[in-house]
Amino acid sequence: MHIDAKVHSIQELKDFYFVVPDYQREYVWEADDQVEQFLSDIDNEYEPGTHDQPAYFLGSIIIVNREGKFDVIDGQQRLTTIVLSLCVMRDLMKGLKLDQRQSNYLKTIQEWLSHFDIKTDGTQVRLELQYEESRDYLARLIMGQHYNGEETASIRRMSEAYRRVNDHFCQYLDKGLNELTNYARYLLTSIEMVVIKSENLSSALKIFETINQRGVGLNAMDLVKNLLFSEARESDFSAIKETWQRIVKNLESCRDGDKPLRFLKYFLVGRYHRGVLREDEIYKWIISTTGKSALNYQSEPLNLAREMERLSERYARLVNATEDFSNNSAYPSVSNIGFINKYGSRQHLVLLLALPQGSSDQLLDYLASQIESFFFFSNAIGIQGRENERLFARWAAELRQAKDRAAIDEVVRSRMLQYLKDRLPEFRGRFTTLNHTAFNPLYRQRFILGRMENTIRQQAGMSQHGNNFIQSLQVEHIFPQTPHNDVIPPEFEDMEAYQLAVAKLGNVTLLEGMINQAVNNFNDLESNWFCAKQAEYVKSNVIMTNMLDPKYQIGKNTGLNRVREKIGYFFESWSRESIEIRQRVLMELAFETWTLSGERVDKH
Repeated sequence: MHIDAKVHSIQELKDFYFVVPDYQREYVWEADDQVEQFLSDIDNEYEPGTHDQPAYFLGSIIIVNREGKFDVIDGQQRLTTIVLSLCVMRDLMKGLKLDQRQSNYLKTIQEWLSHFDIKTDGTQVRLELQYEESRDYLARLIMGQHYNGEETASIRRMSEAYRRVNDHFCQYLDKGLNELTNYARYLLTSIEMVVIKSENLSSALKIFETINQRGVGLNAMDLVKNLLFSEARESDFSAIKETWQRIVKNLESCRDGDKPLRFLKYFLVGRYHRGVLREDEIYKWIISTTGKSALNYQSEPLNLAREMERLSERYARLVNATEDFSNNSAYPSVSNIGFINKYGSRQHLVLLLALPQGSSDQLLDYLASQIESFFFFSNAIGIQGRENERLFARWAAELRQAKDRAAIDEVVRSRMLQYLKDRLPEFRGRFTTLNHTAFNPLYRQRFILGRMENTIRQQAGMSQHGNNFIQSLQVEHIFPQTPHNDVIPPEFEDMEAYQLAVAKLGNVTLLEGMINQAVNNFNDLESNWFCAKQAEYVKSNVIMTNMLDPKYQIGKNTGLNRVREKIGYFFESWSRESIEIRQRVLMELAFETWTLSGERVDKH
């Protein structure tokens, strides 16, 4: 492999005509982030009033000669920002009255940005962006022309970068035109880059890969993209480029466009890797012998890109469903996971991405319902996310061939269900003393109680409540949090013991806001406070709350009454013992609600 690497000042880059090929990613630097850092780093090295400025190394670019122009394989973000900066410098200077020295600098910058080529009888710009998102914005800017086309995300970033650089350079212009000219001299002569010329694309991408393995440059998702191009036939470049654009759009549709590594990690763990994969290990595994064999990108890079596209589309749908708190989710069980394991939850996606590519929405949601149940018990026991990650990475490998419910059930029963059965004593011990705050934030508390409410309603043959109604309710403490005059029942040793009882899951129920306002007044524990509350509870549309009044019933020998009798939901008065009894009732409802493959976790 022949490599030609030389240090060039920005001025000396005029010896090249650069092209960013259409398969490269668009301009992604943000004005308040990378562009600001770019300007700050230069300013930290610049010494105003000093003629012989110290050189400042800006980084490297990797290029390949293609018919007299040079394709930029790495470094296009810096190179584009340099061009934008010189456009700003030109635009600031050309509107001013200049002396001979200043006119020479303006001419130098103009000739750097573009040059009339006698051979082609046309003007060539120093940097040509060929990716679709750029349109002709930069070319028009270089030529001093106004752009009035569509504003893509890339164009927005370039225009914001231009304005940020303009604001920065104006600080020097405010000190005088000569100060701005001195700064232009520094930019052109003292800022240096290593230009690495490679003999072909494959060699250039190998260099790029090596540099980035050592911690310089882009993330693993960018490296995978370039790896696919390095292995692909040139005839497949356009297809890979278009496929990759759709991957990006899919991730942007679920607001993960700036976090592509999360998708890549879950994709690999779900479908190919065996075991946990850290983000900083992703690319190392991909280029390992095992990774190459599993992914087969050396022989069929386009196939891998297309699989990633299909799975990124599934990933986006599932992320959006996880955050969907409405009654109309396309994946109700996935949305339930968002409630039960917090809406920012993503670990379940490993298992859902593991299912075969053609899996139906119904099959995906069926697996999600099993994961929801697992998460309920996992959270109640207090299993850490890291342990779940380890388990899911192992179970994913067994779900990759699960083409129907029977195959899913086989894995669920032998892995998830067995894992929870082994921890059943721990669950029972924890649940009997569980505080409702264990399911913070409040939307999780409402969800947990709401799911149990719907179990009662289902078993009683009644209609189910939707998420919108459940999330509109408030969490009511039966023993009030603030008793009147701090007077507590004599069964409690002190206020601390009372507050421990108040916080138990068995002491809370769901209640409409208007009714809750009324029962808040019943906090004099020396009065007949519980009877007063019961009279309000029966007005609720929540059966679990209605039944706190033992006189509440719907007909005789009805489904509701049979359910009540079955679970022992009768409370004449309210005490510490009542909380313990109701906590056991809620545990029974939990076993009924969160089953795995139709089986209760406590079933022997």
